[in-house]
Amino acid sequence: MTTRRLFFALWPDEAGRSALLAAAQPARAGVGAGGRAVPRGNLHLTLCFLGEIDAAAEAQARERAGAIRHPPVRVTFDALEWWSGPRVQVASASPDSTAPLAREICPHIKSFRAHVTLAREVPKPLRWRVAIEPVTWHCERFVLVESRQGAPYSIVGEWPLYETR
Repeated sequence: MTTRRLFFALWPDEAGRSALLAAAQPARAGVGAGGRAVPRGNLHLTLCFLGEIDAAAEAQARERAGAIRHPPVRVTFDALEWWSGPRVQVASASPDSTAPLAREICPHIKSFRAHVTLAREVPKPLRWRVAIEPVTWHCERFVLVESRQGAPYSIVGEWPLYETR
């Protein structure tokens, strides 16, 4: 059986990526951040990780995604955090405006925190959380992304976010 490793995400444009990296850089340097940086082109906000799924499960996920009618999302990242369990450094958003969309895409989600992983395998920094200059992404679509070992992420589907009045 053939499977693919998939997740739904908000995918920024290049200007959004650049703004987030520029805002996070002084804070990363100030807390002694290290680790392995996530490639610039892979920066995204995961809405729902599906994991390794077969074609039938993928078709169901695509059908569910196509039925979603949700307004565009604005998400503002305002902090850099270190998460000890996965040893990642993330840009986090508060308040979280993406949780309703994430729950609509994946109703089984138990908890959700909007974030963008900036680096992996990060040793304990000097501070666990620091403020950054706020950066807002304006998202008018969400995407289905394939993750393959050692390769850049690939967008394999996309759906618009609609104004609902």
